Amino acid sequence: MSEFLAAARPTGAAPQTQPGAAPWRHATIAAAAAAMRRQEVSSSALVDACEEAWREQNPAINAVVVSDFERAHAIARERDAELAAGRSRGPLHGVPFTIKESFDVAGWPTTVGDPAFRGNFAARHASVVQRLCDAGAVLLGKTNVPLWLRDWQSYNDIYGTTRNPHDPARTPGGSSGGSAAAVCAGMAYFDVGSDIGSSIRNPAHYCGIFSHKSTHGLVSLEGHGLPGGVALPDINVAGPLARSAADLELVLAAIAGPDAEAACAVRYELPRCEAMDLRQIRFGILSNHPVAEVDAEVERCIVALGQALAQRGAQVVWDARPQLDAAELLRTYTLLLRASTCGYLGDDAYAASLLAAEAAPPHDTSYASLQHVGAALRHRDWLKLQPLRERYAAAWRALFEHVDVLLCPAAATAAFPLDEALAPWQRTLSVNGKPQPLTTQLFWAGHSGLCGLPSTVAPAGRTALGLPVGVQIVAPRYHDLRSIRVASLLEAAGYAYAPPAC
Repeated sequence: MSEFLAAARPTGAAPQTQPGAAPWRHATIAAAAAAMRRQEVSSSALVDACEEAWREQNPAINAVVVSDFERAHAIARERDAELAAGRSRGPLHGVPFTIKESFDVAGWPTTVGDPAFRGNFAARHASVVQRLCDAGAVLLGKTNVPLWLRDWQSYNDIYGTTRNPHDPARTPGGSSGGSAAAVCAGMAYFDVGSDIGSSIRNPAHYCGIFSHKSTHGLVSLEGHGLPGGVALPDINVAGPLARSAADLELVLAAIAGPDAEAACAVRYELPRCEAMDLRQIRFGILSNHPVAEVDAEVERCIVALGQALAQRGAQVVWDARPQLDAAELLRTYTLLLRASTCGYLGDDAYAASLLAAEAAPPHDTSYASLQHVGAALRHRDWLKLQPLRERYAAAWRALFEHVDVLLCPAAATAAFPLDEALAPWQRTLSVNGKPQPLTTQLFWAGHSGLCGLPSTVAPAGRTALGLPVGVQIVAPRYHDLRSIRVASLLEAAGYAYAPPAC
């Protein structure tokens, strides 16, 4: 499929790069847009810069798996002509981007990594893609995902394995791993991914970039996944990945809002965050949790960040957490997560889950068991879990009476070595020298994600090996601009994206 949609110029041929394109490879959206307005660079040159990075980096990283640079150049020329005529579509006008493979693009395949869907060519754009194109952004291609979007790595039998630009022997994350790797390596100025189990958050953490998991329901997922998906699925959300916190806000503004049917009656106006200094923010710090132990190197970065904030005069509350049964929350989240995603299972796989659910011991709380119980969940049992979710949401609301944001890990470790043996729930991570089930760290996804809270990930430090470590910034529901503003203030304080050395 990717060959069918590849750029017209053969791989390895010298791109017709405009003068000055290379310095724009790792620029922010805001910087590129401002330069275009000043006529210092063109949209065509920005596409050239991304294509140059794609030719140099993608053979090793394999982030962009479907591309059409010929079409992108044609659109960029249109955007340049519009600017020359004094017409701008907004802050994203002429800015190149990629999109997660699971979002529909008219005429391109959407497979979610499943060879059975090689021929699933979309008839029209997903809502997110259409909004970005209407905003003047220039689509370059699609980025890689794991099979059925169910892994913290990004590989499948159609497109192969995506690697981390900071260390190609390690994962870039998943399921939006191709998204993060492309943005990190300079192949796109931004990408939009989806997140139901940290699929936007862990790739940003592993790749050292910024990302935002939006409030549930804020961004339509119409046209995401395989046919039969819905615009507002349970737990799952869409959100941007970029190289700057301010860029997250620009992209979110373009994609947020009700679906087409509701747009005639509904408007979203997110609360602004006017804080101009870190000292104006009340920070809660949760660097570790007994339900999902975090590796010492990740914890060290979160603690050091909290200490630095305190030294700057910010109010810091240590070991802040919502008052809830965390183990019960993880069990509830796992059941609802797998109930929400069981539609991806083929008939045989679903039948096997039904049998496994029947055989599952009643008190088995392992992911290996709960994934089947969740997939087989009856609607009555799903309804009985909803009061628990409301109780957790109330606990989060109570926490946010005392802190403005909660800083916590996005994952248990930094990017781990690629491991494609067995299924994700059969693998382990080395956490403080001990094996931990890979799926245990889903706690850091569901802790806030089950209640639909927004989370921004920002760079927070490095491990001894130089691997990026991110911090997850959780804010109250609909206060997306608060967590993004905090990330922006952290960025100004030095917690910023740095291009990979390799």
